[in-house]
Amino acid sequence: MMDCIIVGGGVSGMFAAITAAGQGKKVLILEKNDCLGKKILITGNGRCNFTNEIVNPLFYSSEDNAKGHAFADKVLSECGNDKLLEMMSELGMSFYVREGYYYPKTDEAVTFRDTLINEINRLGIEVVYNYNLRSIKRTDSGFELSDKNNIYHGKKVILAMGGKAAPKTGSSGDAYYYLEGLGHKIIPPLPALTTLKTDYPTSLQGVNALADITLLIDDERIATEHGFIKYYKGMLSGIPIYQLSTRTAKAFNGKCKVEILVDFLADTNIDKAISRGLDERNALYQSINPKIVDAYYEEGNIQLFSSVKYEIIGYGDYNSAQCTSGGVDINEINPDTMESKVCPGLYITGELMDITGRCGGYNIQWAFSTGVIAGSNI
Repeated sequence: MMDCIIVGGGVSGMFAAITAAGQGKKVLILEKNDCLGKKILITGNGRCNFTNEIVNPLFYSSEDNAKGHAFADKVLSECGNDKLLEMMSELGMSFYVREGYYYPKTDEAVTFRDTLINEINRLGIEVVYNYNLRSIKRTDSGFELSDKNNIYHGKKVILAMGGKAAPKTGSSGDAYYYLEGLGHKIIPPLPALTTLKTDYPTSLQGVNALADITLLIDDERIATEHGFIKYYKGMLSGIPIYQLSTRTAKAFNGKCKVEILVDFLADTNIDKAISRGLDERNALYQSINPKIVDAYYEEGNIQLFSSVKYEIIGYGDYNSAQCTSGGVDINEINPDTMESKVCPGLYITGELMDITGRCGGYNIQWAFSTGVIAGSNI
């Protein structure tokens, strides 16, 4: 009988295991893949932006944002970026900060992953690989977990199986089925931090442009992001688009009209160029990518470039998404312990719950925070 069985060896599962084992608990990790932390290797374009200088509960969203912000505030107040940086330092990993984003000093995601694996090995934590969970049952002494061939017993269980994003790394949403069977409500999952599908001139394929980008839902301005918009294979991409995509996907599925409004003239010196005698087109060439100018220019209508509008007709699937929105209703999770209010002895961490962070290291931070809290309370 294990003190704790952790299903899922990603970020939250590994931090939960390290924390629990560090307190003397007998821990077993059941991992679907043939290695731990497979999804870590694709984060931050393989560089692993693992947290941020500024970690704010308002940078997280959920079905009910007011409750989500309150939940995130409790979690991050207990276990924030200071603890993550302290722990990685203690484990011997060097890191650096660039524009507020923290990365391993090697600039390699594998460094972050292997630092955790090295500690798991040092602590002697048992890991079972290629484990495909088939059932979770309550017993008088705890829980019984089984696959096709094996049964494991644990006093407590931490589900750290992630959502549905990046299915090539083993994320398939299996946990939702088991959680519903244990009485939990699941907010319908959707791709988050993903691309947005729209129509645009083919000449813009491959163009990157700095702009202010605003999300419109049923003609209402919802949020604005500043950064590079990227035109790629019929999709809009780039960090600002990813930031807006979580709310976009929910609105799109709610049959709302969804549009992206792009201001290419924001933070440009085009007025000065015109005042010095340049004609409109050449003035635009000095401020905006020429392909964008050629695609949209209308003589005498320079302000058009402050309000180029795209109707959103779809969004990237889970293969394109960095994470999943939706998941376990946070009203059913104790933010002080990560224990289920529906099924005592069961703990839920990371992406599996209905909390989604922005780009910028916030989702790995969330996985760390919830994993450590769960591991501390089993």
